[in-house]
Amino acid sequence: MEGHGLEKFADARLIATSANRAWPLLSAELRSHPVGEIGAFTPHNAEITQTISDTGSAYSVRASGGVRQQVVADPGTIWLCPAGICEEATRLSAEMPEVLHIYLPPHSFLGPMSERHPNFRAQDLRYESGSGHADLLALTSRIVGELRQETSSGGLRMDILALELIETLAQDHSETAPSRKPLALARGTLDRPRLDRVLDYIEANLDSEIGIGELAEVACFSLFHFVRAFHLATGRPPHAYLSERRLDRARQLLAYSDSTLVDIALTCSFSSQANFTKAFKRATGMSPGRYRRAAR
Repeated sequence: MEGHGLEKFADARLIATSANRAWPLLSAELRSHPVGEIGAFTPHNAEITQTISDTGSAYSVRASGGVRQQVVADPGTIWLCPAGICEEATRLSAEMPEVLHIYLPPHSFLGPMSERHPNFRAQDLRYESGSGHADLLALTSRIVGELRQETSSGGLRMDILALELIETLAQDHSETAPSRKPLALARGTLDRPRLDRVLDYIEANLDSEIGIGELAEVACFSLFHFVRAFHLATGRPPHAYLSERRLDRARQLLAYSDSTLVDIALTCSFSSQANFTKAFKRATGMSPGRYRRAAR
């Protein structure tokens, strides 16, 4: 699931993308947009667009279904677009050097999300634009951070963030009234036996992609309560724990195996050796190669 940036933004330069990363619930891109027109398009995903850098007070004009929106694209300006609407051509008054595009596919609004907001789907997102969305900016900044600097638990981190993002959209940016159904699974504290099952599952699957839904199922918890309960039990969120364990695994492989750096990067769920090297150096203060030489 790679959004539709290549199809919709043929003239926009791609800066960063999640296309090669295991982000099952959302995808994202950073693009530079030239002055001019973006052709009419009907998105199959719900979309969030946000200006990241200064545009020199450039503005955009877009329209759909008789609704016309013109906004100055200052940093932090956000555009929301539901799935399935026919959006007319969008005009940009000047170049926009760095713009974030987030795509939320229809399947991300099902499953765990339907427990809390059964009436909210990708097509129910409000068509709106403007600034002042502090709730969304707090979340989108984390997506930008992961796009710029990949972590070993990026997939799990983005699973959690996608759920938080859809929760925020359902509460504050929906055409339908918020609704909530009773949660069927356990809530409360994550006791020792449940926690041990989750930690054992993580340990057994360090070289595989792990989704937040899998961990909640192992714990027999509601997905939303699991994230909070795991944090309370371990002192950190699931993605931070997973990242620590994968970096520990990388240290062991560097010190005691002859695996290449490429193989270690893939084993630790990085999309490339370059991203693995950056993350390892951030965590340890030295490159993988230097660490290997020092450990032997």
